Amino acid sequence: MEVRQATLSDINAFRAFILEAWRQAGPDALGWTGASEEAVAKIASREYLTSLFSKPDTRVFLAVTGDRVMGFASNSRVDEETVELSGIVVLDSMIGRGIGSRLLEASVGAALSDGYSRVLVRTETFNDRALAFYKSKGFKAVAQHTISVEGVDVEVVALVLQLDRNQY
Repeated sequence: MEVRQATLSDINAFRAFILEAWRQAGPDALGWTGASEEAVAKIASREYLTSLFSKPDTRVFLAVTGDRVMGFASNSRVDEETVELSGIVVLDSMIGRGIGSRLLEASVGAALSDGYSRVLVRTETFNDRALAFYKSKGFKAVAQHTISVEGVDVEVVALVLQLDRNQY
């Protein structure tokens, strides 16, 4: 398995990944709160992904085996010091194989090389697996608030990782 930054040539493989991840996880899965068939179809559209992959302040990382995407993570600039990790998604059938850790390493490494001093991530308050994962990697909970996802209010925890050039 290889973890690398996505390019426009990865759009078809990434589209297939999003749809497969949604089929495996389903609408009640952790990390998909508020998602709907329509929202997933929009996220998997060529137009949306072309826009995402082309944003100058966003980096998308893929975990791939051959031409199959097993997981992804993305960073988006918040301000001069902070990058937001939009989250890490790994196919349910591939969880527990270190893919999430490798994607986090790529995201944090890119944040460091881009000059950021902290990484922000948000996850549902009830997503114990994600909370334990991020905390085990040094993230600290700093706030809790409600966001709206496709019209559904979701309670989230904001976690921050202070970056140290010797960390990754």
